[in-house]
Amino acid sequence: MPFSKDNNLFLNFSKALYSLTTEHREGNPEAIVEEWSFFPLSPCTGDILDITGRTGANENITMAVSFSIIAPVTDNRYEHLFEKVGIPGGSNSFQVMAQKVHDLTFIVRMFVDFKRSFDAENGIAQFYEKNVPQGDYEIIISGNAVEGENDVRLDFLATQTIKADNEGRFHRKYDTCTLPEGDFTVKIGNRKKVISLTENKKE
Repeated sequence: MPFSKDNNLFLNFSKALYSLTTEHREGNPEAIVEEWSFFPLSPCTGDILDITGRTGANENITMAVSFSIIAPVTDNRYEHLFEKVGIPGGSNSFQVMAQKVHDLTFIVRMFVDFKRSFDAENGIAQFYEKNVPQGDYEIIISGNAVEGENDVRLDFLATQTIKADNEGRFHRKYDTCTLPEGDFTVKIGNRKKVISLTENKKE
């Protein structure tokens, strides 16, 4: 689908409408979390993590998930496709940084394609968006790599807000279907854990 300025206007309109109809209380990224755990303890790619923990009563806490992907370069171009990215309701954000590149193009396939492009500074290009309307989206990240590079590292950071109940307990399910095999980091409030995903041999 050809890109036009209307694509940006459409996303801005969707976000504005979403803001009017949805509560956006940002979480505290350094909230005191007594403890949190996840199940299964040895997850495979595609598993849904069941996350539970305890913090202050009625606290809004930030859950941040970070991971990296190595995208191969072909004819000086790199590309990575996420077939299904689940964006949660409420306050959320998504950031991607590409290293050793000339630029980065970010496409979200919604009702229409939303596309934005960014030039790199010192070989690094970044994209950031927040309060994207809830839903499952296809996302394509691509661009031109620096000459001579065989691959490009893509670093991702996604955040969402978790609301604790009046006893400080919180619960969230997290789908790992977009994550690659290997380690990723989950930080909830002031507590961070590194979780390892193994290959799902059932796939």
